[in-house]
Amino acid sequence: MIDRLRVVGRWGIALSVALVVALVSWTASADDPCTKRPDLWLPPDGTPGLANGGISVQETSGDVCQGDIVTITVTIDNLSCGDAGPFDVRVYYDDLSHIIGTQHVDGLLGCEFTVLTFTWDTGGAPTGEHEILACADTGNDVVELNEGNNCLTIDTSLIVSPNAPLIEATKTDVDSNGGTVQPGDEIRYEIVIRNFGCADLVDNPGHEFTDTLPAGLTATGFATASSGTITVVGDEIFWDGGIPAGGEVILVFRTQVDADVEELTEICNQGFVEWDSNGDGTNDSVEPTDDPDTPGDDDPSCFTVESTPEPPMLTGTVDAPTLSEWGMILLSTLLALAFLWKVSARRVVVTRRG
Repeated sequence: MIDRLRVVGRWGIALSVALVVALVSWTASADDPCTKRPDLWLPPDGTPGLANGGISVQETSGDVCQGDIVTITVTIDNLSCGDAGPFDVRVYYDDLSHIIGTQHVDGLLGCEFTVLTFTWDTGGAPTGEHEILACADTGNDVVELNEGNNCLTIDTSLIVSPNAPLIEATKTDVDSNGGTVQPGDEIRYEIVIRNFGCADLVDNPGHEFTDTLPAGLTATGFATASSGTITVVGDEIFWDGGIPAGGEVILVFRTQVDADVEELTEICNQGFVEWDSNGDGTNDSVEPTDDPDTPGDDDPSCFTVESTPEPPMLTGTVDAPTLSEWGMILLSTLLALAFLWKVSARRVVVTRRG
């Protein structure tokens, strides 16, 4: 009886050990990513580590004119070793309400990736800057480990330019003397006018640029332009000319701060560009110059006139030159000799008179 109990006990221990081993194996198997659900992911552009040394590609073909075709490339990776069933991939611009296109993927094996290419006809898109957004499994057809990594906004935004001139202008001022602006100083202005549109800015009747100087500034008459014609009439500066699509023109003119401008007077100045936005031969759009050193848009260029500095005053003591001891003796001797010579000369004069 005892032997039977021992045999049963041994078998019980063996079964317990086998059960523990089975449980450990099952637990390890549960932690194995190859047995988990799929995990679709859109990695950032240039991310390495995809299957067979692949690198993620999330990009657009670049800025275009309105109506041109944009190519959009997106990469979808399955992070898990669990296979994913069929799903859709969709690309948007700006937000989820503006769909560019949808493509169907029949499935994606575990630890594999796929690259899709979309085309976007921008004929109906608004001009301006747009963000491109791509999302996988838009119908929520795949049950995943992580549902929060299915969308990605492509890093580089896309600009759709109008088939007309699109003008931006900056204006900076520089004190030719450097430092703070004083009455009488010369101020040099530089205006850069850029055409970001897909059509040329044409030299139409009327001025394409006008700058009227404010009180406290006087034109010196100096003005140059990288193209076109710039003129100075009194305290007004005019420019006439054209700018090709994607081109720019640089204008430079000089002014002088009036001598009677009061201390702490702020002087602001701004020019205006005019151009034809609809091709009818008449300038109908206006763009003010912007100070690039300020955070806002279309800001005038401003500076403050400081008071004329006073000449520096000498302070402290002035050290007079000193003589050494022998120098003092020599000086005393010379003075004594000079005195004796003067007395002798007087005696001679008296004697001759007598």
